[in-house]
Amino acid sequence: MANTSEACTLLSSLLEGKVAYPGNPKYKAVEDAYFCAQEEELLPACIVTPICTDDVAVAVKALAKLQVKFAIRGGGHNLNAGAANIDSGITINLRSMKNVTLNADKTMVSIGGGAKWADVYVHLDGSGVATSGGRVADVGVGGLTTGGGISFFSAREGLVCDNVENFEVVLSSGEIVNANQDQNTDLWIALKGGSSNFGIVTRFDIRTFPQADFYGGLLITSIASVSEQLNGFANLLANFDPYVAIIMSITWNQTRNDFTVYNNLEYTKPIENPPAFQAFTQAQSQYMNTMRISTLHDFATEAGKFALAGLRNQYATTTFGGDLSVLKTVYDIWTSSLPPLASFQDMNWAMSIQPLPPAFSRSTARLGGNSLCLDPSSGKGSLTLFLLSYSWSNATNDKAVISAAQKLIADIDAATKERGVFNKFKYLNYAANWQRPMEGYGEESVQRLKAVSAKYDPEGLFQKNVPGGFKVSEIG
Repeated sequence: MANTSEACTLLSSLLEGKVAYPGNPKYKAVEDAYFCAQEEELLPACIVTPICTDDVAVAVKALAKLQVKFAIRGGGHNLNAGAANIDSGITINLRSMKNVTLNADKTMVSIGGGAKWADVYVHLDGSGVATSGGRVADVGVGGLTTGGGISFFSAREGLVCDNVENFEVVLSSGEIVNANQDQNTDLWIALKGGSSNFGIVTRFDIRTFPQADFYGGLLITSIASVSEQLNGFANLLANFDPYVAIIMSITWNQTRNDFTVYNNLEYTKPIENPPAFQAFTQAQSQYMNTMRISTLHDFATEAGKFALAGLRNQYATTTFGGDLSVLKTVYDIWTSSLPPLASFQDMNWAMSIQPLPPAFSRSTARLGGNSLCLDPSSGKGSLTLFLLSYSWSNATNDKAVISAAQKLIADIDAATKERGVFNKFKYLNYAANWQRPMEGYGEESVQRLKAVSAKYDPEGLFQKNVPGGFKVSEIG
């Protein structure tokens, strides 16, 4: 603790006016802005808020010298406690570094490491171009991109990380480097899926593409039509349209004691009610239907409209192949997991499914490669990415809720293995802290990530002194 106190004092002198302590309104504002309660409950000794890359370099050098544990906060949306905050250590809060600049020929957008996708999309609206970014406006650019990133456009343009032309990175030494196809290429590829293992990304230069307004919205129905909608989802898997983006969620809410189907649907052309969506748009007992032609910013804002900020929120994930019969099996397993949770106050238990088609990774090689190593040529067709999102309010229920989530994922994996459709991929941005998503990248990719970590962070600062997140050093 002595080193932490000394580090806060040193940083206060080196970065005057940019360090906040408990009791300071600036400290409270940062703490109150985390998405989930588990992150907000962590209380750092001080919070450093740099306003430029040089400030970040100063902070990293000081923290490395004094061997102080720290956390890196971008958008603050990560649901794993400790990923973007730290108890009794020091949090580097990048949120003031959120500048967004579109270059003169509109082919690339440069984004500060603390930006959220809302900051990006409001800047791009009306420009005639878009970028492959997050589907929820409140999510941070940094975490989503270095974790891979799925966008409304991924079937056409690749994963979000594939579209990064350059990362500006502060290394453990405090050196500021660029990582791209010509410089530090191994680091460039590692950052595309390798998360926060190598340094602090202070700027993302991401390619853009022409994009008009498009069709999409939110469709909420009763559970009565869930079979027809699962069938519609299965048809999308079998006949994938690259302009389709869908997250189909089936939720149970303790307060209402009821099931609901939520569909976030986007068709990235200005074509209303395309055939691919009609199993959903024609579903009976609709509670809400906002389908329309609008902007990327509008849809990303709407996608986060029902997010339950401030509760004890968590994700868990898995991946599988198969047809409608597999989807129905997974739905039945999810439904049967509910009874032990039914009495927990403010409990929300939701399964979401979305296509993970070969098209998502077909652009990877052309755009320089990444670390996720999804194989578009496996011949197994579209996979289904499964997300369990769950929230509750009482910390005394933490153990039981986490245990239920672990059992559900294990039961789904067992069922899909039995059917021969299990897939080892676990999407890092959806993974719970008890999962090991980078193991799913494969041994060759893991060894490359370890080599890049050793090369650019030889003392292991980001492995040992940044305890949050998924560490390549912890993979066997």
